[in-house]
Amino acid sequence: MRGSHVWYVHCYKSCRFLKMLNYLTKIRDLRPCCSGSFRKCNHTLPSSGSKRIMTLPYGVRNKSIRFLIIFFCLSGVALWGHAVCRAEANDQNRRIKQVSSYQKAESAIQDVNRLKSKGLEAYYKEVEIPGKGTWYRVFTAESQPQVRSRTPVKEKKSPQTNVKPAPNPSSSPAKGIVSPPQKPNPDRPATNPPNSRVKEAVPPFQKTDPGKEGERMLKDTISGKSQGAFSKNVLPGEKGGKSEPTADSKGDNGSVQVPAKGSPVSFEYESAKAAFDARRYEQAAGILSSLLIRKQNDAAQYESSLRLLADCYYFLGQGESNNFRTQAVESYKNILRYYPDVRNGNDAANFRLADSLEQMGSYEEAYEAYENVLSKYPNSPYRQEAIYRVGKILYLTKRFNYAVDKLKSYLTSYPDGPSAFQASFLLGYCLRQINQKPDGDAWYRNALTKWNNFEELPTEILHDLGLYLFSQQDYPRAANIFNLCFNLHPDDAWRKSALFNLGRSYYFWNRFSPALKVFSLLLESYPGTLEANESILFMANIGVIDPKTDFNACMTGRDYFKNPIETYDWMRARFPGGSLEEWLLYQKGYALWKAGRSKEALDLYCLLLDSFPHGRLQQASRGYLVLNAKRLIEESYGKGDFLAVADLYYKIRNKVPLSSEATGMFFKIGDCLWKLGLRADAVALLDRLKSNGNEAQRAISDLVMMESTYSQGEMTEEKWKALLAELAKNNGETANMARRNLANYLYGKGQYDKVIPLYEAMLKGEGRSDLLPISRNYAHALRNNRMCSAAINRYQEIINKCKENPQKCDSAFIADAYAGLGDCYYEAADYERNLAMYQQALPGIKDKESSMWTLFRMGQSYRKMNDSAMAGKTFAQIKEKSGDAFWPKVVDYWVADEAWSKNNSEYLKKN
Repeated sequence: MRGSHVWYVHCYKSCRFLKMLNYLTKIRDLRPCCSGSFRKCNHTLPSSGSKRIMTLPYGVRNKSIRFLIIFFCLSGVALWGHAVCRAEANDQNRRIKQVSSYQKAESAIQDVNRLKSKGLEAYYKEVEIPGKGTWYRVFTAESQPQVRSRTPVKEKKSPQTNVKPAPNPSSSPAKGIVSPPQKPNPDRPATNPPNSRVKEAVPPFQKTDPGKEGERMLKDTISGKSQGAFSKNVLPGEKGGKSEPTADSKGDNGSVQVPAKGSPVSFEYESAKAAFDARRYEQAAGILSSLLIRKQNDAAQYESSLRLLADCYYFLGQGESNNFRTQAVESYKNILRYYPDVRNGNDAANFRLADSLEQMGSYEEAYEAYENVLSKYPNSPYRQEAIYRVGKILYLTKRFNYAVDKLKSYLTSYPDGPSAFQASFLLGYCLRQINQKPDGDAWYRNALTKWNNFEELPTEILHDLGLYLFSQQDYPRAANIFNLCFNLHPDDAWRKSALFNLGRSYYFWNRFSPALKVFSLLLESYPGTLEANESILFMANIGVIDPKTDFNACMTGRDYFKNPIETYDWMRARFPGGSLEEWLLYQKGYALWKAGRSKEALDLYCLLLDSFPHGRLQQASRGYLVLNAKRLIEESYGKGDFLAVADLYYKIRNKVPLSSEATGMFFKIGDCLWKLGLRADAVALLDRLKSNGNEAQRAISDLVMMESTYSQGEMTEEKWKALLAELAKNNGETANMARRNLANYLYGKGQYDKVIPLYEAMLKGEGRSDLLPISRNYAHALRNNRMCSAAINRYQEIINKCKENPQKCDSAFIADAYAGLGDCYYEAADYERNLAMYQQALPGIKDKESSMWTLFRMGQSYRKMNDSAMAGKTFAQIKEKSGDAFWPKVVDYWVADEAWSKNNSEYLKKN
């Protein structure tokens, strides 16, 4: 209707034009006459010859010219109107599409030239967009096919010619058809390798409807229509079933029949085949599309062309083009719909259809197509890969139980197949997902011995492999896996978890510097997440374990690293209660223990055990409670602060069970309780040790009980011999403690001959923290037992060790050793050396009585050296500092005795 309207408008315009022409024809013959005025002039111009031009009468000539002018004008106007109508109709059938938009004209011109080089009609327009400036839009024009309705014409019915499909491989080949069996060759694209990849270059081809029954398939293929060749919900574990396989027959490798060389279309087909073999799939698809739109009666040639065209779309779709992949899927579906029997090439069609569907995410249909390959073509070269692909689809759809069966079947049949690498790790992952971790770990372990390149593994499997290695404490390889997972998939959902586990791997690998960097990056990238909070705690732990680790001050989280104890308190305030608070208390106690703050750590672990009596860190907390208690008890016991030891015992006695590790500590506690007069508690503690310990511990407990009895003066000689025999049998910590207690008691009683062997036995032990005090008492015992030579060697050894480790010896301890050495030199009459030792000892002696005794010995030495001036000066100093009458009387008595002895020396010698 619109075309007719346009015609009427043009006719109206033509009528107005004709009126104007009519007016012009009326004045056609009006020209300036020889007289100079306009009028009808009948004069004729003279010619150069003698002949005259014959003129027609005015009326005849005027009508003929008018008729010719009108005829030509009407013809021109009609042709012009028709052209305009056709142009506007063509414009209606053109589809204008904007392709791109640029801010620079040069870019738009380049894009237009690129589109024109592909045979498209392209142009650009300059537009002004408010607020955005000038832009250049690139457009393309595509022609749409015209659909014309025709009135059906009655024709004579003629018998239809039946077109037979291509013969099966089992039947004899038709004349002129060649179908040699071939095996896939990855070097030749013609054999259609399943894993080849081709990039998209041009949009899909558009062709018209051929019009015949057989050519409707071409229309469906090119237009994208499909009639549902495959059913839905066919994967195992879902409702629905598989399509029933046909009778068993041998499959083929996907080669197709080609027309005979003598056929008229063989040249075009061979050209397309040559382009296909050269990987020029677009050119091959164009030739095949042009060949297929013609009406052909050669069924074999038609089928071969369809299959080759589908293969072109398949390889074009292996790139990033989803459009070509969709066309390949529809092409293969239509081929299998029109040729549903088990025939040559259908195994390749099913496999490539499944591969395309799998890439598009249509796993249900892909599974059915792979199953068709397995059930209908048992000898197909695609069977091996199809088994793996079925297992992979079952893995992708989370049907791990079924995936395990398929993957095991593949690896059993093809242990060294091309997909054995992926299948092994997929199988290990699926087994771990169905709570068969030992079997899954075994497959992972076996696969790790064969392959070491994991870049092709899916992200979740790569992440799970890292967790497996982490659980096996293989932290270096776990760190490599998580690092690979983080860098290969930067936009993946597993990125955060991979980064966190990478930091954990470095942490447990004791690579604290990279661990801090990873945790800092996680805090920046994912603040406020659970992984970020755990990263804060890991950073605080590193600050406790190795506070000297290098950490850039500009990186996030430095305060957590530098102030771990405050970080634990801050986290407790944010997340009170629950297992997290228990863990935070535990970590804070550990930090205090590492910092040497054992008293605070002990109180914190007591609080933790009271607050979480059934917590998951109960056993570990008791262990650290014992460690801190041991340290504090050792310090207090060494200082003789028995009251502090008793106070610690009453804090921990209901929280620490009796164990072999804590036996020595409890014996010291019992000893302190006995010495404080809390004998009932001491006996009860020792009875508990006897009832809970082994035979050796019970024997040692008896020793301690006997020692306690002996301290009251009730030990007989028989008990003393039995005690020595039991001590000879036991060499543990508790036996050493019993020896020390007994030695100290005997030393206090002045029984040096009995104490010396006990000290010698204790000094043979290694790793004791009280060797220096024992060695000093041993030297004192030797000196008091008149064994000055051995005592001098022991004192010198003590002084040298104190010089090497001054932090282990305080000034009083060193002064006591110097004083003992001076006493030995005095007994050996080496007065110069003994005075030097006394002078070294005197500044460090804090006890008044010991200081008076040292000065008295110095005065005696001066008197022995006949240095009366220094002797008198020293004795005067004693009388001045003594503050009572005892030491002055001692000095006077000794001076008088010394004078009397000197005056009566001859008498004493005679008697």
